[in-house]
Amino acid sequence: MVDFNDPVWTELDSAGNDAVKWLRYLVEGEGDFRENMEILAEDLSHQLSYYSATAYVLPHLAALCGRLEPEDKIFLIAHMGAAIAAEAECPLSPDTEPYREFQEGLAGLGRETKQLLTGQDLAGFLQEDPELGQMFALAALSILGDRGHAYGLWLLSAYGWEMGHAACACGWDQEEYVFAEEDCLEPVSIGPWDGKSLEEEAVWLQGLLALAGDTEMTPVLPLVYGTGTCPACGRQEPYWNWLKRFMEEY
Repeated sequence: MVDFNDPVWTELDSAGNDAVKWLRYLVEGEGDFRENMEILAEDLSHQLSYYSATAYVLPHLAALCGRLEPEDKIFLIAHMGAAIAAEAECPLSPDTEPYREFQEGLAGLGRETKQLLTGQDLAGFLQEDPELGQMFALAALSILGDRGHAYGLWLLSAYGWEMGHAACACGWDQEEYVFAEEDCLEPVSIGPWDGKSLEEEAVWLQGLLALAGDTEMTPVLPLVYGTGTCPACGRQEPYWNWLKRFMEEY
């Protein structure tokens, strides 16, 4: 964790270039926690971009999270999900200070997230605010699962998870891939979650969304975790490959 007096803070960027100000308010307990948290999170995830301040902010937020009540822990984690997921599109280089800071923060938030997942009151907290429940599920995926998958789902949220993008190596691509209207995706069968295991990503993600009472993202999960057959060349591969390739090419 890098001290606030370190010169590196003057070199870091965020959307408003004032992430450290809001972080200090949070750490020092100045002002309204949730309002400050929302501003900081937006500052670090604007337009789903990755900002260099994120790596240095995370260890401080992880330490803060450990001191919060469960409902505020959920709020903090949920709002940082997009900023964390964005690292998948701009991966940090190992053996660098930003990478070490990011991983330290991720580890701390990971411990807090796992504790929340096994808590008896999680469903009650998530169902109080379905939108926050969705955000928490995606944040948990960003922290404990595949950040690339989390980033992809954040992108698809702009279309209400009804439409995505697809591109095959043969050159076929589709910018507006309406899931309900296409027949070249074979859905995967996602079993029930036991509320503990994190071995099967699609299972625990769907389980979290079920706890939140989600009816928007859940229906598309079997498709985005499924297998696509290219209508042009017949090649089969996971839909995640189609989405990643489209984002890389366009």
